[in-house]
Amino acid sequence: MDLQNGFQLIKFFHYIISGTFLIIAIVLIYRSISGVIKKKNYKFFDRFLSSSFIINLYLQLIFGLILFSNLGSSLGYDYVSDDGTVKMISKRFWPIEHIVLMIFALLIANLGFIFSNISTESNVKFKKVLIYYSLAILLIAYSLGAIYLF
Repeated sequence: MDLQNGFQLIKFFHYIISGTFLIIAIVLIYRSISGVIKKKNYKFFDRFLSSSFIINLYLQLIFGLILFSNLGSSLGYDYVSDDGTVKMISKRFWPIEHIVLMIFALLIANLGFIFSNISTESNVKFKKVLIYYSLAILLIAYSLGAIYLF
């Protein structure tokens, strides 16, 4: 397997994990909002979704760091821009900004996971998951959208 194929394979796994993350995040946020509004009990499935959310973030971090390593350094990153100068700056700084924001999102999600597990009331658990995981999702969305916005 050459460098190009290895990079594409890791990138493919990173995309698959990201898609899975999106599905888990949507279901988790929906169940959290529903749990807060309808005052439902925090069940095993909710804890499973919460754990899956965190595990998925860690998997994305691992594959993202592999992509950020020298594996892709010889390959061109063609980011959206109008002139070559901006394209060169995007090539240098967006991956670093993306990784830093992803690590912050992971830390915020971990705090939400810890605080929701410490809580004893179901309503408080749903609120903690909703607040912290939503913040993590917003950071991730900003990080992904930043390449197209700036």
